Amino acid sequence: MGGYGGSSGRVKDKCYYDTGGHKVTDKNSIEVAEHYINEGKRVAFLQEKPPEKRADLSVEGIHVEVKGMISTKPNKFKNNIREAFEQIEADLSRYSKDKRKPGKVVILSKHENFEEGYNAACEGYKEAKRQGYVKGTVEFWHNGKIYILE
Repeated sequence: MGGYGGSSGRVKDKCYYDTGGHKVTDKNSIEVAEHYINEGKRVAFLQEKPPEKRADLSVEGIHVEVKGMISTKPNKFKNNIREAFEQIEADLSRYSKDKRKPGKVVILSKHENFEEGYNAACEGYKEAKRQGYVKGTVEFWHNGKIYILE
């Protein structure tokens, strides 16, 4: 998906608003949201409420945190996965336990070399999982393809 007028088909005047009525400017979140919208899923951009952390999106009731990354350092991936699930957990704490669903982290790779980025993401994921940070699904997106990290 591209920017305005790119392959996503967005026009310059089209914009999205979060649940608080603020214009969404995070291009990574918009790119992921448009993917789900094109699949026919219900998507809401969640309002950031500093100092509280929130996930970026709700997709069919699943809270999704998007991390745009260019790094090839596994430790950076591990830390971003940890931070993303902390944001999701903080957001889910607002709901009763029976309404909570496991969240999802989307690592939106901006690295030119797929293999370097993917290998670093896998190593970072394994370490994050070993340390108990993974509390849902982690996906690695690169050039329109989605890979589930396990």
